[in-house]
Amino acid sequence: MSSNFSRFPPNSTQGNHQDDHVEHQCYCPAHLDLSAPKDSVADWVGSGKPLHQGEFISLVTFKDGTSTILHNGCGGSAIRFALEACEREVEEEVIGHITREAMETAGIYEEYKKTFGETVSVRFGALNPTGQFYPIMEGGDEFRFDRDTNTCETLITDFQQFIRSLTFDPVALSEATAWEEEWEDSHPSENEDDSSEYDSSEHESGEEEE
Repeated sequence: MSSNFSRFPPNSTQGNHQDDHVEHQCYCPAHLDLSAPKDSVADWVGSGKPLHQGEFISLVTFKDGTSTILHNGCGGSAIRFALEACEREVEEEVIGHITREAMETAGIYEEYKKTFGETVSVRFGALNPTGQFYPIMEGGDEFRFDRDTNTCETLITDFQQFIRSLTFDPVALSEATAWEEEWEDSHPSENEDDSSEYDSSEHESGEEEE
């Protein structure tokens, strides 16, 4: 993981030192206040959605070797958006219900697309109690983006097919569920209110929206 603030979004490990139980934050636009731009990438630190143990996540690795973690559905949506050859219209939704206009108002549209356009691989799993990636899928859980032999359109299609092919390992899923229940029991007030505008519940079975 990197603490480099040269690109948006900040790394998922940034902004969580105030809570020993939170190892990562998801900086998907759906979890951010996009009403105004920030002076720097560092100013976004701490404004994401805290990710806790047991949650389903996407581990995204970039071409420079650094990686970051996003909430399950956010990772797939960010990558698919970045691979699109055509530009979204101003009023068109980009991530969940977040439009291009909202992202441009916050000054993050181009940088977000550029950053995730440099994705080389993504893995789908859960967050363990120490903030590390925990595999919960049967078989392979990693998709690699080979831009040398594929077009962006082909990569999007193959990526969506890969998402649909994922199946849970029952034992690992049970372990992740127990971790999440443990966290929820110890943080009842935080579990009651999630202000995210992005509903990723449809992704929790390993499915990605079309």
